[in-house]
Amino acid sequence: MKISYNWLNDYLQDGFTDEMSSNKAIDLANILTSTGLEVESVSEIFSAFDHLVVGKVIECVDHPNADRLKITKVDVGTDVKQIVCGASNVTKGQFVVVILVGNKLINQKGESFLIKKTKIRGEISEGMICSADEIGWGNSHDGILELNPSLTRIDIVPGIMASDVFEAEKDYCLEIGLTPNRTDAFSHLGVCRDLYAYFSHRIGDKKNRILDAERVSGSFEEVREQKTNMDLNVKNTSACPYYSGFFIKNVNVAPSPYWLQTKLISIGLKPINNVVDITNFVLHSTGNPLHAFDYNQITDSKIIVRNANPGEKFTTLEKNSISLDKEDLVICDTEKPLCLAGVIGGVNSGVVTSTKNIFLESAYFNPTFVRKTSKRHGISSDSSYRFERGVDVGHASYYDEDSNGSPIGGCEYALRLAAQLIRQICDGEVVSRVQYNSDALEITEIDFSYDFCAKILGYRIEDAVIDYILSCLDFKLIDDSTKNNSIKLLVPSYRLDVTRPIDVVEEIARIYGYDNIPSSNLISFSPSTDHSVSMDDMKTNISSLLVSNGFFEIKNNSLIPESSLEFFPIESKGKAVQLLNPLSQDLSIMRPNMFFSGLQTIKHNLNRQINDIKIFEFGKTYLKISDKYVENEKLTIFTSGIFKGDNWREDAKNTDFFFMKGVLDKILDQFSLNYEAISFAKSKRDHSVVCFNYLFNDNLIASVGEFSKNILENIGVKKSVYYIDVNLDFLFSIVKDYSISYNPVSKFPSIKRDLSLLVNQETSYLDIENSIKKFNNNLLKSFSLFDMYQGEKVEKTKKSFAISFLFEDQSRTLTDDEVDKQMLKIFNYLQDEFQLSLRDGELS
Repeated sequence: MKISYNWLNDYLQDGFTDEMSSNKAIDLANILTSTGLEVESVSEIFSAFDHLVVGKVIECVDHPNADRLKITKVDVGTDVKQIVCGASNVTKGQFVVVILVGNKLINQKGESFLIKKTKIRGEISEGMICSADEIGWGNSHDGILELNPSLTRIDIVPGIMASDVFEAEKDYCLEIGLTPNRTDAFSHLGVCRDLYAYFSHRIGDKKNRILDAERVSGSFEEVREQKTNMDLNVKNTSACPYYSGFFIKNVNVAPSPYWLQTKLISIGLKPINNVVDITNFVLHSTGNPLHAFDYNQITDSKIIVRNANPGEKFTTLEKNSISLDKEDLVICDTEKPLCLAGVIGGVNSGVVTSTKNIFLESAYFNPTFVRKTSKRHGISSDSSYRFERGVDVGHASYYDEDSNGSPIGGCEYALRLAAQLIRQICDGEVVSRVQYNSDALEITEIDFSYDFCAKILGYRIEDAVIDYILSCLDFKLIDDSTKNNSIKLLVPSYRLDVTRPIDVVEEIARIYGYDNIPSSNLISFSPSTDHSVSMDDMKTNISSLLVSNGFFEIKNNSLIPESSLEFFPIESKGKAVQLLNPLSQDLSIMRPNMFFSGLQTIKHNLNRQINDIKIFEFGKTYLKISDKYVENEKLTIFTSGIFKGDNWREDAKNTDFFFMKGVLDKILDQFSLNYEAISFAKSKRDHSVVCFNYLFNDNLIASVGEFSKNILENIGVKKSVYYIDVNLDFLFSIVKDYSISYNPVSKFPSIKRDLSLLVNQETSYLDIENSIKKFNNNLLKSFSLFDMYQGEKVEKTKKSFAISFLFEDQSRTLTDDEVDKQMLKIFNYLQDEFQLSLRDGELS
């Protein structure tokens, strides 16, 4: 965003130059950057005006030795100069801009040229008559710049400074790189609010630093409404909660006065006509977009705010024809769309030279609607840039007050300011107004603690200083006696980004000055007694675990081709969510699972010789069940290729099912789940060679498996791929209130026993594991499988599981006899369940 130094200075009653060095623009840039408005570049503009004077052409004749040159006599006040000019539009009687011999002309690129007395084709030339682009006042180079006495606020006479005519003193254009959250600073007034707070805090005197809108707008007289047929009908109130406008008649559309053109040129805008220039001036002054309609183009004098009809045609101001979507919001009359709300006007709705009556619009459009419309049609404008981030519609203390003494909102202030300028500049008469206000937008309230501020900053700023800074930023402070050392704040309506106490701390810190907060060698923290986690906390914990184990997070498009259902059909009663108007067949449905896109990522990497892959993705999956759309939070993990074990001595080996099972166990372990409630079940899935489900109280937490070779070959993946699919919604319902209990390391030794079991081929370790978990034994601390054997040393119908058991008591030392009895109980329990036997030896 571009801002003008001089324009900013207009909004502070006493200006701010007295606090700055001779290099004032750089000082201002540093101040703005320190407050969070990063200045990316500073350009000097209107430098040439220091040496430009007004001249009057009193004689103009053809050059005797050149067909395209003219010899002029120019009255420059103190003398008459002969100047040779090559412009075709120079004539006798014109007021022109002249630079005399001995002065330097500085162009828009910053290049300077010394004007010398010289001969051109044998004729003396004692200066130069300038075009607009030569003096940095616009880009026009179609001949010399002819001054229009009706566009200046002073009398034009030969010899006066051109800077007085154009009101164009040397200025600086600052380019600010605004972050999307700072919608309040998308204007000169918005930037000035931060400067006001900065200087008020430094000087400690707000009286001499008040924002002076009166200097710009003058007082606004109440509209003496006359009877008109103007009517307003807002059909979509959620997309347009506020809409207001003036009917203004007898408008004289003409070039803008020089002071207004100078303002726009200073920030790189091209003047159009006085009405359009006024709306642009107000936009860049206040941040509130306006639109001026040609009233005579509004059929039946009726404004309708509605959603577009599907396929409805609309031609923009740039004469581009587009087909509208039913989600687009349009401003219409009874016959046609006039404007794409918040984005761009229609070709026949704008103000032209012949326009006599206008309808001036000021509104608040829902940012979501504007953003989607702008992206959908690829149209971006100054208005859409602001509307899609949010504009001010509520109250603000620096604005004028209405007849009841109440502050008026940002939209209303912008509308009144523009109407006032149209009265003054265009001789317009404000006849009547229409307005709709749903009062749906409320002011944010925040409970704020001084102690919280000190904790976050690591430094305590005096309470009175905090109060003063917040009042300078237009926050309203309300004492709250029920809460110790805290206050309640009313947030200014234009600060849409301030919603939490931490946001208030940021506001205080940036105005107080980060450089003024001393660094400390001490780190203060307090352990939290709240062990509950949010979904984001859970995702962060899982992500940290996976990344620390060598996984990379990916993010795929949630839109996939419908053909993917051939590989991964929907297993539930739901249906895939179809897009009504997909961009392509490859983006035609919303993903019911994340397998297809994950395998596409693996295929992409394998094709680029990246053979060892460990990736994961958090995301939503989508289904339509009956008439309802269902979204589920998922985590899907993929591995393929070789992995290295946890121990540095372990050899690298191919990833397999058990590796993935270990990853899933690690994820569940960190949330201290009750493993007695977890069971395991083998699952049959068409896309998997093998798949096991993790169940918690018979509800599915996750699945771990290996994709079938047939699926992988059809997709184009030439290596084995293993996966984990976690139902995060259900997992979160289990762990959201989990708490960690800590016990001291046992003072008493533990005892380890191994058991080698001979079981039938169809018996899985999963079945045995579930049975041991159900066996009630308080002394058994843990158990694990450490070997499985099938071969010549056992019967063909049998296999061997070797399981290690760990026993421990926190209060005493266990005896061998006690542990032997426990092992016998476990064996007898398993023998009854599975008809198994000991592979070697016996238990006593």
